[in-house]
Amino acid sequence: MSAMREDAGDEKAKVSMDVTQIRFVIFDVGQTLLFLTPSSEEVLLARCQQLAIDIELEDLKRGCKMGELWVAQTIMQEQQGTPRMSDEEFDMKWDYVVLETALKDRTVDLDDLVKRLQDVQGPAQNWRTSPETHTVLNGLQAKGMPLGIVSNFSRILPDLCRTEGIADYFDFIIASEAVGISKPDPRILQTALGRAQVNPEEAVYVGDHPFDVLCAKKVPMPVIWFNKDDDPLPDGVTSQPDLQIGALSELLEVIT
Repeated sequence: MSAMREDAGDEKAKVSMDVTQIRFVIFDVGQTLLFLTPSSEEVLLARCQQLAIDIELEDLKRGCKMGELWVAQTIMQEQQGTPRMSDEEFDMKWDYVVLETALKDRTVDLDDLVKRLQDVQGPAQNWRTSPETHTVLNGLQAKGMPLGIVSNFSRILPDLCRTEGIADYFDFIIASEAVGISKPDPRILQTALGRAQVNPEEAVYVGDHPFDVLCAKKVPMPVIWFNKDDDPLPDGVTSQPDLQIGALSELLEVIT
């Protein structure tokens, strides 16, 4: 996957989009509608424990946030022509970035630690919905709001959505691998707008990552940032979301 979001008990953000114009809602998937179980930080904790590395889950959560930003920046660099990393190199670099942040106050040979971790397998991960996922999708469907998906994901995404019981909510499901375009390249959202047959100002994109905000604003189109941990926007992301929400269910209050 903020200081701009006001206290939960008050108005949560100033809505700069005209919600009365919204005719289509487009969702991200990972950590927005579907969630990894166990989480990335839980998997890395299990791997570290196998090597008797003393580390706290909260430190790994902080590290994984940095890792998510690194992934997004890496995608941007690849879109600008940087050679794509091998899967092995990518996995090692992910571990390094996460642990560099998680262990920043510790004296540790990070290169050696990351190298040893490559031989350690963690528990298998699966994508799962949350109860809130179905509540929100049911609620939007009841309002007659058409829905779509745009996600940086492999070609299995439509099958995964069917397995998790959410595919039928959506008019289309666009996976980056299938169309050859990844966020934050705005063309992937422009493709979705074409399928939805709406103008940019008539749709809103909902995602959990700062680069979802960046991608939508490059279109430009309205964007709602699902920012459940109240994180600040990272350096380099100057685009502002039209709205921030701390729970997906808040969409039902915004989208009428």
